[in-house]
Amino acid sequence: MRSRRTWVDVLGPLFGIAAAALTVYALVHLLWIEPFYRGDSYGTLIRPERDFRTAAGWQSREGTEEIEGSFRTLEIRNISGPILVEGWDRGYVQVHYIKRARSEVFLEQFEIRIEPQGGTLSVRPIYKKIPGSPFGSVSFDVKIPSSVERIRANNISGTIDVENVPAGIAQELETVSGRIRSERSGELAASSVSGSIDFAFRGKNLDLHSTSGRIEGRILGLEPGGSVQIDTISGGVRLEVFPALDATLKLGSVSGSISCDFPVQITEQKRNRLEGSVGEGTVPFEVKTVSGRISLDR
Repeated sequence: MRSRRTWVDVLGPLFGIAAAALTVYALVHLLWIEPFYRGDSYGTLIRPERDFRTAAGWQSREGTEEIEGSFRTLEIRNISGPILVEGWDRGYVQVHYIKRARSEVFLEQFEIRIEPQGGTLSVRPIYKKIPGSPFGSVSFDVKIPSSVERIRANNISGTIDVENVPAGIAQELETVSGRIRSERSGELAASSVSGSIDFAFRGKNLDLHSTSGRIEGRILGLEPGGSVQIDTISGGVRLEVFPALDATLKLGSVSGSISCDFPVQITEQKRNRLEGSVGEGTVPFEVKTVSGRISLDR
């Protein structure tokens, strides 16, 4: 049975684009025009008494900490600046950071907090509630041993990169303004409001969302009982998929073409919509985009 497009299908994505644009504008306004300050609770916003653009030039401070212990989860949060997570062959976690602010005094007014919490290691900047201190940024480079099984990384204005980690590691990656790149993953959930997503995946569940940015990657294997859910509003989707794909496909684009390099038992096909099964159709495999091309290659 053919599905019929309604006004909700058309207007919904348009409202989504508008909401995303407003979100990005508001964040840029907060981060760069009206700097804000956060306490330990990430609570009330406090406006500065002076314009940080009139302060001295940017200053930086670098630090490295090594954390012993058996951690199954790394949780890292940032507000401004890149996050890089790398695997290595040592038995402890190393956190290297570079924090930046408008002066040495302002550097003292925010700290890098690294907290073991049971099987989780938490890494994040803490901004004190001090009027007059401009917002600062932090670059994180975190090296993890093979005992870490899950990475949770959240960023507001900055990229997230995951490199050289074990193939089966689960990842939850989210940024508002910035690119996401995962060189290797097991379970993968990634979301970017304004930025592309590049990935390589072999696991059970793949869940990717981008409001303004392309999604491109390799699916090297899919476990039975899993699913693939990929959608973007403004941006194309290009996937290279292992030849033995066994899935039920739902590919749809409002204003873009679709190409599929697999033999599909078609149940519905239009210029911008393709549904059907590959193999036995055991894994749900859905890709949607509003403005962009969908390409599925072997």
